[in-house]
Amino acid sequence: MDRMKPTILIVDDEQWMRASLGELLQAEGYGVLLADSAASAMELLDRSAPDIAILDVRMPERGGLELLKDLRALSPNLRVFMMTGYPSVDTAVLAMKYGAMDFFTKPLDFPKLRRQLSLLDFGAHAPGEYKAGQAADGILGESPAIRELRESIRRVAPTDASVIIMGESGTGKELVAESIHSQSQRSMHPFMKINCAAIPDTLLESELFGYEKGAFTGAVSRKQGLFESAEKGTVFLDEIGDMDVKLQSKLLHILQGGEFRRVGGTKDLSTDVRIISATNQNLGELIAKGLFREDLYYRLSVISIQTPSLRNHIDDIPLLVKRFVADFSRSYGKEEPLVEDEFLALLKAQPWLGNVRELKNCIERAIIFCDGRRLGPQHLPQQYMMGVCGENRSSDPGALSINEACQDLERAMILEAIEKSRGNRTEAAKLLGIPRRTLYNKLEKLGFGGDERS
Repeated sequence: MDRMKPTILIVDDEQWMRASLGELLQAEGYGVLLADSAASAMELLDRSAPDIAILDVRMPERGGLELLKDLRALSPNLRVFMMTGYPSVDTAVLAMKYGAMDFFTKPLDFPKLRRQLSLLDFGAHAPGEYKAGQAADGILGESPAIRELRESIRRVAPTDASVIIMGESGTGKELVAESIHSQSQRSMHPFMKINCAAIPDTLLESELFGYEKGAFTGAVSRKQGLFESAEKGTVFLDEIGDMDVKLQSKLLHILQGGEFRRVGGTKDLSTDVRIISATNQNLGELIAKGLFREDLYYRLSVISIQTPSLRNHIDDIPLLVKRFVADFSRSYGKEEPLVEDEFLALLKAQPWLGNVRELKNCIERAIIFCDGRRLGPQHLPQQYMMGVCGENRSSDPGALSINEACQDLERAMILEAIEKSRGNRTEAAKLLGIPRRTLYNKLEKLGFGGDERS
């Protein structure tokens, strides 16, 4: 039996916008609820429990940002998108801080909205089954490794202890953090996340702690940081191993006493947040090199959770493939193809150094190139057909061009470097003697994903 599609609440004071967007979504098979104000939206939320909400920013009496906060407080698992005819960076940032999944400008880009909606993950349950306090974590799998992971999350979530999530890149560390938050007593408050490796140290300090007016050139007004914005909620620090040692001392101060100062500030501020961090690096080695504070490590790792690499739960690949095939088929407006056994057999034979993210990228590309009703080996990128390091390559030298041979050698060297560095792409780039960005670009071409997010 096909799972029912989610119900979407559309809130906009313009009647033509509500009606036209509602018709488009109904044609896609979604249930639709229409509200012309924040007050009527709250009534519908109470009566009908929608799965998704699309809110206009500017409305009379009570605007979309205020409504967003109310909706998220009452229904933490509600997925919310914002739209406006008057876009600004500040409004978009606020929307994301309050928990919006995406921000659209009018006239609405419906194909983009349709794609975003189709990729939403409601786990193994049908939309509408989630109530406040239950986690729609989307952690797929029935293997012992995934069952153990879910059990760890279930035990850890109700506590207020700091958690560090360790695992290779692409294993879903951010998903685990979100699941812990959604099952915790803080679930009705913000979940704020930041990638410590993606932001320069000077900017990272401002993002975390905020700054006072005049603290530096361009600081024309006071700004709240994540630790203020996440009050009573959760702060997720991704790639914590890349945080500068000087900044680590400020983080330690928060963990010890719940106090911090804005950049340029002169007084201590207090905050009540839970800190969850993640890394794909060996923090023990960083501590030995003086790159990570040992006292901070012990504060962060009151509880440690290890996300399993895909190599350790290969039997979950058919389930993951089924989900990704369904998602991307809807996303690209294609009939969902039948997955051939040979296709799955090839996937189960891969090393998956990019883990679930790599598998997801692989399936997306396969769906793009599939025009029939069956998904087979011919739809896989070439590197998955050849096997690792060319194990399945023909012994006939003439069967491989110079370019193909060079590409195959390059791929083998990259995979070996990533394996030696335990999935740490910064270290892998050093081993290869190339800039980190160059490695990311090469990994993107190989189908592993170019970023280093969890």
